Order: sequence, then structure tokens, then C-alpha cells
Amino acid sequence: MATLARLRPLIPEALLQAAAPVRVAPAALLLLAMAFGGLGLNVLGRSSSMPEIPATVPETEAADLPVGDLPIIGDPIRDLTIWWSNRLTDANRAGLDSLRGRALTPIDPMADDVVKGLYGKILLITIPLLTLGGMILGYLIMTSRTTGESAYTARAVTPRFVVGATLSVLGIFLASVFAQFVIATDLAIVGVSIPGNAVGGSDAWPASGGVFQVLQNASFDPRVTEGPNNWNTGAWLSAGLVAAVLVTFLQMVNAALSAVEQLLVLVGPICLAAYALPATQRITNGWLKVLLAILLVRFAWTIVFVLFSLQALGHIGPDGNPPTIGDTNALLGLASGCALLMFLLPFGLIPAALSGPGPLRAET
Repeated sequence: MATLARLRPLIPEALLQAAAPVRVAPAALLLLAMAFGGLGLNVLGRSSSMPEIPATVPETEAADLPVGDLPIIGDPIRDLTIWWSNRLTDANRAGLDSLRGRALTPIDPMADDVVKGLYGKILLITIPLLTLGGMILGYLIMTSRTTGESAYTARAVTPRFVVGATLSVLGIFLASVFAQFVIATDLAIVGVSIPGNAVGGSDAWPASGGVFQVLQNASFDPRVTEGPNNWNTGAWLSAGLVAAVLVTFLQMVNAALSAVEQLLVLVGPICLAAYALPATQRITNGWLKVLLAILLVRFAWTIVFVLFSLQALGHIGPDGNPPTIGDTNALLGLASGCALLMFLLPFGLIPAALSGPGPLRAET
């Protein structure tokens, strides 16, 4: 026995411990089995759906198959890019649709049933006040010779009262004339400068074409390889996002201007009647200045839209879609620049218009 023990090879104790079976966690085995199963299914799916390559076609021409897909989950980056591109396209289209027919042209109070109905109710409040003021004014005129007033006699206030009462009754027609003048000017400028098939009608500006055409129609397919003649992911995702944000802000500014414009028309009778008294004449001048400032912003927006649309005409194809990557990137930049300038104009024009003197003569 000693001889047999002496003939056994000497095995180190460390090797004996390493050769002992090691327990593997069941979760690791499950994950490994799922990975191999997904890989096998992916390979089988590719081999079954892949068309047979003709013998006459060289193997180098069959290398156009999509690559980069991961087992089971595919290509998450490509799917995320498609989803984000669709969201940007929807956001830009929705933002421009909200500006349809209201951004470049002011609100005509004579064409708005809500404004006309509310304006009549405001007049029902203003006319009795004017009647009462006229009675007081007539009494002061009859007694002015015996009271000896010299600074401000009732006879000097009479012309102001007549002007204020006339403006108060005809205020809606005055605002309508201003709006119609701006609308007619905008129609003439756009109609002469830009072809009709490139911008559509005035009821759809600025959502019917021009410089914003690319924000509604242009998109890309991320499954196509990037190159000089295809889409550019970075340009669309960055410029499209900037344009979506700017158009949203522009929509908010336009909504605020429209609300103020409607409010000015509704309180027009009271503000115009305030011209009858020297102490309240600043209210009338302030009303007119704010209304003219909003109309000035509408007119400036039309000028900007025309100028940028003229630059975009060379990049729009005959079917209204930019055909090349160069045209797409140029239109994206023009649309973002146009939206930015239109967003900034009200913050510069309105304070400048309000800082000037009022359109009516003011007495101190």
C-alpha cells in the first residue's frame, strides 16, 4: 500500500479546490439562455426573410442590408430619432395652424360677431353717460355768463365734448377702417411680391407656405444613410426644435396681441368718450397709441414674412417640398430666423410706438 501511495502523482491542493464544481446563480443562467435564444431567433428571422441573391449579382452589391440592429430590441437610436422627428413635425404644424389667418392681419371688428355684440352693450352704458354730460354742459353754458368763469369755461369744453361723443359712437367704425387699411396693404404686398401658389390665401397666412413650408412638409427617413444628397439628422433635429419653440412663443405673443386688440375695441366707446374732458384726454390718446402699435406689429410681421419668403422661393421645389439636403437646411435656417425676428419685433415696436405723443391734440 505504501508503494501504491508513493506512485500516485502529487497534485497541489489549490488545483483540487479549483476543479471542484462551482454553483451558478439561476438568474445568470436564465439571462444567458434568453440572450442565446434571442440571438438564434434574430439569425433565423434574418435568414428566412432575406431574399436569395441572384448568381449574376456580385456579392459586393448585396451589402446594402441594414446593419446595427441589436438582438430583440433592434435599433433603439433609430426608432427614437423617428419618434422625435415626428413630434417636431407635429409641433411645428400645430403651431403654424394656430397662427392661421390671425398673425399677419389684424382683427376686423365689423367682421367679428362677438365684438359687434359686446360693443353694442358697451354703447348702452356709454350713451346715457354722454347724455347726462350733455345736460350738465348745457346748464353750464346757460350760466357761464353770470358765474364769471375764465380759466375753463363751458363754451371751451363744448367742442371737445362733441368730438368725444362722436368718436365714442363711431369708434368701432374707426377701428375697422384702421384694420381694413392694414389688411389691404398686407394683401397688396404679399400678392405683388410672392406667387399665389407659394403662399395660398390670406385666410391661411402664415401657415400656407412661404418660408414656413419646410416646417409643415419636410421630414426625413433615418433608415436612409446620411450623405451629401440625403437628410441631415443634426440639422433637422436642432433647427426643427428651435423652430418649434419659437413658433410656440410666437403663437403666445399673437394670442396676447389678439386679446388686447379685442379688448381695445370693446372699451373703445368709454376711452373715446374720455376725450370730452381735459382731465381724461390722456385715456383717449393712450387707447389710440396702443391700437396703432398693435397694427404696426401686424404690418411689420407681413414685411418680415415677405422678405424671408422671397429668400425661400429658390429652395422650394415645384411640388412645394424641398428636394435636396441643401434646400432643406437653408429653409430650416430661414424659418427659424423668420420666427425669431417675428417674436422679437413686438418687444421693440410697441414700446417705441407708446413713447411718442398721442395722435390727438392734448391741452395742458
